[in-house]
Amino acid sequence: MNRELTASFVTLSGAGFAQPARVPFAERCRAAAAAGFTGIGLHTDDYRLMGADGASDAYLRAVLGTHGLALNEIEFLSGWAAAGAGDADTVAAAGALGEAFRPHHVTAGEFTADELDIDAAGARLRTICDGVAAYGLRVAVEAFPWSGMKDVATARAVVEASGAANAGLMIDVWHFYNTRSSLADLDGLPPDRIVAVQLNDGCVVDGDFLTEARQGRLLPGDGELDIAGLLLGLHERGFRGPYCVEVNYPGYRDLPVEGMAAQAFTTASKALEALPTH
Repeated sequence: MNRELTASFVTLSGAGFAQPARVPFAERCRAAAAAGFTGIGLHTDDYRLMGADGASDAYLRAVLGTHGLALNEIEFLSGWAAAGAGDADTVAAAGALGEAFRPHHVTAGEFTADELDIDAAGARLRTICDGVAAYGLRVAVEAFPWSGMKDVATARAVVEASGAANAGLMIDVWHFYNTRSSLADLDGLPPDRIVAVQLNDGCVVDGDFLTEARQGRLLPGDGELDIAGLLLGLHERGFRGPYCVEVNYPGYRDLPVEGMAAQAFTTASKALEALPTH
């Protein structure tokens, strides 16, 4: 079973969602490795900013190698599901990262509340998937409660409509419960169609989902969500990893990066202790 953990980008960025990272890449890598993570995530915006400042792929690979880390997760492809093919620069950056680092997956979703045409969204997802397949990159589609891709069932329908072998679902604990999704939405889904799970905690809210997602995505065990029930349910359906940690809220993101990494790794590891070892 894959119990190794990846620190998603925002977990160690030291900044809010959609904000430039406060913590430099090398410091994030050093802290992640010291805490016990074997992988780290990177946002395409951060990749472009670092490149503009002169950080080459060779430099990033050297930093990762120094700390024994893999670049496992890329964030974030949006703007493709409701209309269009997504932001061309972001898709290009994801492809460049895929070619240079061969990560496990790139996350994808829809931020707007526009109603989806499932078949059309699936066709656009297929185009993206075909574009990154050469790098062994999987596309992990995530549901958001404020968006047209409003729950896991809708995300699953888009993935299935795509027909892409490298498309699947991202199951984020906070989003799973706040989209009012259930394990029944995953019944009959081949386990390899769950690309990854992002661990976090918080509470179930009735409105202003976006604000709460960006201010109340807590460390595993610090909220009221049934993390153990979800993880056990996924295990029963054949999922064996990989697991990422995506945590970011005021107070946490102001900590020194070593503190963020240590807390994220310790609480996520504890959440996984309830799982069987086979």
